[in-house]
Amino acid sequence: MDTVFSGEGRSIGGFLRERWSEMCDGLGLPPPLTDTVTDQVRDLLRPWADLPVGQASPFPSYVAGDGFPAEMSVKWSRGRPELRILFEALGASRPITAASNRAAAAALTDRLAGEPLVCLDRYGKVADMFAPGPGQETSPIPVWHSLAWKPGRPPAFKVYFGLYAVDLTERHALVGEAMARIAMGTAWADTSARVARAASADGAERELEFFALDLDAGARARAKVYYRNHTSSVAVLEQMASLSRAHDPDRARSAFRTLLGTAPEAAGEAPLTCLAYRPDATCADESTTYFRVSTFTASDEEAADRIGALMAHEGLDPRRHHALLHALAPRPLNRTRGLQELVSYRSLGQDGDVSVYFRFPVYRPRTAESGPPTQPPLQPLRPLQEDDSL
Repeated sequence: MDTVFSGEGRSIGGFLRERWSEMCDGLGLPPPLTDTVTDQVRDLLRPWADLPVGQASPFPSYVAGDGFPAEMSVKWSRGRPELRILFEALGASRPITAASNRAAAAALTDRLAGEPLVCLDRYGKVADMFAPGPGQETSPIPVWHSLAWKPGRPPAFKVYFGLYAVDLTERHALVGEAMARIAMGTAWADTSARVARAASADGAERELEFFALDLDAGARARAKVYYRNHTSSVAVLEQMASLSRAHDPDRARSAFRTLLGTAPEAAGEAPLTCLAYRPDATCADESTTYFRVSTFTASDEEAADRIGALMAHEGLDPRRHHALLHALAPRPLNRTRGLQELVSYRSLGQDGDVSVYFRFPVYRPRTAESGPPTQPPLQPLRPLQEDDSL
């Protein structure tokens, strides 16, 4: 996949501020409405925002395929669109390391405690579980943050723990303990058992990859888990989506076909499933399916057409997405691929929403020889200590 943007002469923070402003313009949001949150985005990226974009990533983050440490997205629903940025905070040390990134993320989480509507109570109950154990100091579990802003409301924040630093055999136990600590253990047990049965039946691997929390004081604040499905089978994605209470199988199947076509193995490379949980529920509350649209389209123009069809299927105006793209794209859409990396569909019973995730490829594409961005080696979990409580 070719580079799409040039970062020459720009800092990472300046580059991302430009992209955020372009997206606000594409959404038709006037500067008086956006200036405060734009400044807030800039502040979240400090102190590492002044790092130059350069010719190669200063730390090859897993956020994007070229190692760039941030992405942006827009959620389209019947209400106002929601604009979001997700990023991995970079450390102050030189060279930047996984451990210094982890320290930067912890400092940022502490800073967020002063934001309106932010609550760190549930984060405080589980944060120690994801802390580096003995021998893990050089490859701690990565922590990402996101800001989500719906115009007219204060921003909302989330924190993500990347489980790919944990041995595959240990991940379900780790998430199970975390969910038990925040009163979601029953729902997680339901998910874990049903995923195991489905994988045994169809042989498709479902890799547990992220655990996330809304940093929100509200009663409906969620915990979320993300599975990477190592299959392009639409049937597997339908099964995973069906784990949630709010899933409407007929509506979701129609939405999937609108985006993908009717082929049963058409879901592209490594589609994702996110399951969201709320306190005291007996199963997952919501499901979101993520399709890597860049892997089954030839250009961003084709991706935009497929996304527009999905939006129209959901009663959303696709012209708004096209306007956003034209504000953001540095070149004609038929000459780029990968600006629109993911498109998601969230099943909400009688309604749904569509989100589009934008990547900003600025570095040379990775070859099969160079592989994906560097990830920490798999490590066993730290042993439970006597003072660890569930």
